[in-house]
Amino acid sequence: MKADPVRVRRYLTLIRKNSLELNNLIENNHLTPDSLELKAAKYLLIEIAEAMSNTIQHILAKDMGLAVSGYIDAILKAYDSGLIDEDLFRRLKPFFDFRNSLVHRYWTIDDTRLIENLAKGRHDFDRFIEAVESWMN
Repeated sequence: MKADPVRVRRYLTLIRKNSLELNNLIENNHLTPDSLELKAAKYLLIEIAEAMSNTIQHILAKDMGLAVSGYIDAILKAYDSGLIDEDLFRRLKPFFDFRNSLVHRYWTIDDTRLIENLAKGRHDFDRFIEAVESWMN
């Protein structure tokens, strides 16, 4: 069975929407340590990670018959299966690792480092969308 394009599009739309909101916060210099905007950005990142993982899980299950067991396994198998290339894998793997810290150990997050990493990697989510759209086509 093939991946459901409507379902995948719904996930990608959520990623795009949240990525645009993050970019707006970054471009307008609203992200500062302990700010309400940074707390909002952290939640947006969780939603992006969830949608990315759901996208990967769905495609791998329906197109390749592969099951995944969590976020890290999802990104590893996305790379191993050719859904994403090595460069994107290397850029997204730390994000998936970070997601676990954000959800389970949020008090250990260095806000200044997070802001720097967001500025550097903010276009990675768009690259993920492009990779999935290419796969689907």
